[in-house]
Amino acid sequence: MADSKGYYAILGVPERATQLEIKKAYRRLARKYHPDRNNGSAQAEDMIKKVNAAYEVLSDIHRRAQYDRDGIGFGDTGSGQQHEEQEEEERHEQAHHHHYQQHHHHEEQQERTRAERLRARKEAAAEQQQQQQQYYAGPTAIETPKSRFHIIVEPSLCMAFGSCETLAPKVFVVEKNKRVNPKARVESELGADLDTIYAAAQTCPTKAIKIIDRFTGEQIFP
Repeated sequence: MADSKGYYAILGVPERATQLEIKKAYRRLARKYHPDRNNGSAQAEDMIKKVNAAYEVLSDIHRRAQYDRDGIGFGDTGSGQQHEEQEEEERHEQAHHHHYQQHHHHEEQQERTRAERLRARKEAAAEQQQQQQQYYAGPTAIETPKSRFHIIVEPSLCMAFGSCETLAPKVFVVEKNKRVNPKARVESELGADLDTIYAAAQTCPTKAIKIIDRFTGEQIFP
């Protein structure tokens, strides 16, 4: 595009001028129209503004290319700062997006890890329960079988709300007329699967039910 705003003409250089030629032209004109040399002339003041505006665009390689192509140099005087602010904002947005992606990816990994661990526990518990059912002969067995998951009702926290018995009646028995805590007791650790027991424990508002993995010693809930 032609010299739409006359920036090359203002500096008195050809459109193919080198950066050095542009710089030399600017210095020459800046001295020529300097206020100290023109006794505050309004014409000189107007001219120095035009010279500064032209040099601001043509001295910047990227803005000069934009000007040559589209006839603009990212705006008029002061647009360089606006462009820098725009670039800074874009960099900030990119950094924020990158940080969000990393955080989201980390959360997804943690969620997958938790799901895999719970699935592994469930599979191990199901396998153990199956082995125990094959080994023990039912109510006439000599020894009472134990689940992989040890269930404990904390006496100081049990308030006999009864929600655990509602969800897992074969596991928990609540004696509301009992005068001492805990009023809930574990009838059978094998009375329900891990998901049901976990859900029953979650309904207890005082978190009185603990679930511990006998194999690893890890407390699963709360």
